[in-house]
Amino acid sequence: MGRYIRVILAALLVLTGVWVFLPSAYVSAGGIVDNQSFEEGVGEVPLGWNLTGNATRVDTGPIHTGNWSARIAEEGGMLTQWLRIGNITYPLTCEAWGWIYVSGNAIGVVALDFWTCVNGTQLSSTTLLSANDTDGTYAQGASAMTAPVCTTYVRIRLMAEDWSNGDEVRFDEIGFFYLSPYCFIATAAYGTETSAELDVLRDFRDQVLLESTLGARLVQAYYKTSPPVADFIAKSDFLRAIVREALIDPMVKVLQWSQNLWMG
Repeated sequence: MGRYIRVILAALLVLTGVWVFLPSAYVSAGGIVDNQSFEEGVGEVPLGWNLTGNATRVDTGPIHTGNWSARIAEEGGMLTQWLRIGNITYPLTCEAWGWIYVSGNAIGVVALDFWTCVNGTQLSSTTLLSANDTDGTYAQGASAMTAPVCTTYVRIRLMAEDWSNGDEVRFDEIGFFYLSPYCFIATAAYGTETSAELDVLRDFRDQVLLESTLGARLVQAYYKTSPPVADFIAKSDFLRAIVREALIDPMVKVLQWSQNLWMG
């Protein structure tokens, strides 16, 4: 019994700061957000990306969210990032998305594929999210993907095809998250992804946390560290009940009360 108490206390300490972050059932900001809105970086180089050709981070419009976007203004420009997603031991379904702006005849492309390691063996075909002339605004491309066994990295490339002089392609809010059940703590605690309580938590994440830079960083950190905790909780009915009744249910009630107060 003493072992269970120690586990419960440790779980509560971990969960206090992360209980609200869940996978969405739809494509939106969330999950493992890869340099959301390109707000982080030094000068023209966004954090975590390698730049080729005339690819830059810019703070002039048009911008989808925040104050920065990534821009390609010449043929051959590209941004590349290798995002570590862990050591996948069974096929894992993921969702990827990106916001693309295109002016001219070019095609803006977000290309994603899974690898054993950086520049190792490519394990999947390449998924392409693309858009052509977006009529002065940003268009979202999105797709479900399956990470094969032995995947440790997803390679993300932002590039342009069918280039003509004077074209411009931009990218903003490149996102990636897992859709597999029991990957996240609150979902594991309830044993389902369709509970009404989870909808309250999703709304708080999407409408409050992801509206700020700090909140987005917390979401990103959570999605990189929570799967082992969620898997551990999912295996024990006792732990699931403790997490659900002692932590998540009270917090859901607080959120519902605050929402009613705000709307009233």
